[in-house]
Amino acid sequence: MKLSDQQLVAEAFEGTLDEAGFRKLQDRLRAEPGLLALYREQAMLHHSLAEEFDGRRMIGGEPRDLAARSRRLPLLVAVLCLTGLIFAAWKWLGAPHGNEEVFAGNPESPVAPAAPSSGIIEERVLLRDRFDSGPPLAGRQPGTGESHWRLERGAPELTGDHLDGSNYEAYFTLPADGLSAEFPVLLVTVTTAAPAGPPFHSPGWAGVSLYQDGYEICFFGDSYGNGGTWSLDVKRRLPPIISTPPVQGAQTMSLSYDRRDGTVGLYQGSTAEGAPLAASKLLPGLKFDQVRIGASEGASFPVALLELRSASGLPE
Repeated sequence: MKLSDQQLVAEAFEGTLDEAGFRKLQDRLRAEPGLLALYREQAMLHHSLAEEFDGRRMIGGEPRDLAARSRRLPLLVAVLCLTGLIFAAWKWLGAPHGNEEVFAGNPESPVAPAAPSSGIIEERVLLRDRFDSGPPLAGRQPGTGESHWRLERGAPELTGDHLDGSNYEAYFTLPADGLSAEFPVLLVTVTTAAPAGPPFHSPGWAGVSLYQDGYEICFFGDSYGNGGTWSLDVKRRLPPIISTPPVQGAQTMSLSYDRRDGTVGLYQGSTAEGAPLAASKLLPGLKFDQVRIGASEGASFPVALLELRSASGLPE
């Protein structure tokens, strides 16, 4: 891998690549598996470094000195390039290939800058399912949604006014244009009920996951462990972020993701207003293609309502 390729990828993540350069990079990513592998590795590195600089401000920490940040930028680019060379050499020499986690943004459409807010937020409903009537989950068509539920494990049942079950996983395919420049914000709202069987909070997991290209990117609900509260998990081998203050049991909870800057937050209630209970960052430009609901063995995820909306912005 050439040093110029390392610099090209670094410029893409630093936002200094012009439109023509970005289009050229897209074409090369489609045609060159080696460059695509480097891009994915750089995406993971860039995300971790971006969290160091920007994540603390978002979750309430003290903002860093901007002048100091500017002085460190050349060093940051150099570190990205050097580390990319190491990764490329490691792969070239025959590193083992496993089930790699991919956190690359959508390379086919650059993330548009935020448009000036008109004060009016438009929304599009991608999925709305009230589990108070209708057929079982396998093959179920929701009230609003272009696809149907695909049950891959377990046998959850509609009980009273909600879906209840343990040790199950069900997936719903989202439209390809669910997130776009016009609707860059994803809002996921779930209302849960009291479980009839195993508990919701357990050493296992129970909740909602967002997927892209077969990879679980983000989760919210009850994460693995004994936290006993709702939490946010942005994967990448990082520990889940516990809600502050702790929130337990049956709730209406919402998750927001803004593809313009990668911010993700967990909120109590059906909107993303006010301060989030937990917050972090994902890579900008993600376009989630599946949502999963489920629970591990020994845990229950009783769902009364699941709704996914894409929006033109968030309330200020």
